[in-house]
Amino acid sequence: MQCKKKKWDGGQCGASALTGKKYCALHSEPGRAALLGSKGGRRRTVYSPEALKDFPTPKSAADLRDLLAQSIIEIRAGTLDPKLANSISYLGVGFLRALDVSEVEKRLDALEHEIRNSPANKDGGR
Repeated sequence: MQCKKKKWDGGQCGASALTGKKYCALHSEPGRAALLGSKGGRRRTVYSPEALKDFPTPKSAADLRDLLAQSIIEIRAGTLDPKLANSISYLGVGFLRALDVSEVEKRLDALEHEIRNSPANKDGGR
């Protein structure tokens, strides 16, 4: 037997009724649906970016560390959307990789410059 509860759009609840009852488990106890609805509402909270602390663009690993630390604080305070924090973390990994590559490029350029300008290269390698 199907639950007899009418949905907000006028349709009927699609769940099976409890044995010997006319409503399903969700609708048989008053307040249960409202409790579950409030949990869903908290899960779908709209976060306001205006409440977040402003941060300049990170230029170093230390800047990124500070941004991640602040993000942790804001998640725990409930002001930062965890999905946004996950994106920040993911982008942070890419940022650190880019920092590493740029450091290697800088060192390689310095070595190549040193080799080109060494006395052995100016003498023709003799």
